[in-house]
Amino acid sequence: MTSDRSTLIRHPGWWVPNALTISRICIIPILIAGIIAFANGTDSALANGYLLFFLIFYAMASDFLDGFLARRWNLVSGFGRMIDPIADKLLVAGCLIAFCIAVRGDWLIVVPAIAIIFRDILVSGSREHAALSGRAMPPTKLAKWKTSFEFISIVVLLFWIMGRSYLEIDSAIPSIKANAKFLGIALLWLSAAMSVWTGQLYVRAALKD
Repeated sequence: MTSDRSTLIRHPGWWVPNALTISRICIIPILIAGIIAFANGTDSALANGYLLFFLIFYAMASDFLDGFLARRWNLVSGFGRMIDPIADKLLVAGCLIAFCIAVRGDWLIVVPAIAIIFRDILVSGSREHAALSGRAMPPTKLAKWKTSFEFISIVVLLFWIMGRSYLEIDSAIPSIKANAKFLGIALLWLSAAMSVWTGQLYVRAALKD
C-alpha cells in the first residue's frame, strides 16, 4: 500500500496563520491602554498616534492575511477556525470598551457597543450549543461584513479621539473632527444593527431541532 507524500508534508510556513492570529490577540491590551491614555492626555509612551494606528492596521491586515494564507496553503485547522473569531471579538470588544471609557459614557457610543458585545457573547454560546448537537455554524457573509464595518468604525473613532487632543490651529480641524465623529458613530450604529440581526439568526439556527 502506497501513501501520498503530499498529504504527509506540511507547508514550511504552517505556523504563520496561527501566529498572526495569536499576535493580534497579544496587541489588544496595548491598543486598549493606548486609546485610554491618549483620550485622557496621559504622558505615556502608549499615547502615541502612530503606534495606535500601526496596531489597528496591523490587526486588520493580520485578520485578512491569516485566513488567506491558511486557505492558500491548505492549512485550515480546527484551532484556526476557533481562535480567529475569538481574536476578532476580543479586538472589537476591547476597543469599544476603551472608547466608552474615553468618551465617559456617551450613550451614542455606549449603546451600540453594548449591543455588539452582548451579541458576540450570545452567538458564542449559540455556537457551543449547536456544536454539542453536532451542527456547525460557520460565519455568514453578512456577519463578515458586520466585522468589516466594526473595524472601519474603530479606525474612524480612533481618528476622532486623537483629533480631540490636538490644538485647533486650523479652521478646518473642527469640521474634520465633527465629520469623523459623525461617520464613526454612524458606522458603529450600523454595525450594531447588523450585529443584532445576524445574532438572532444564529440563535434561531442553534435552537432549531
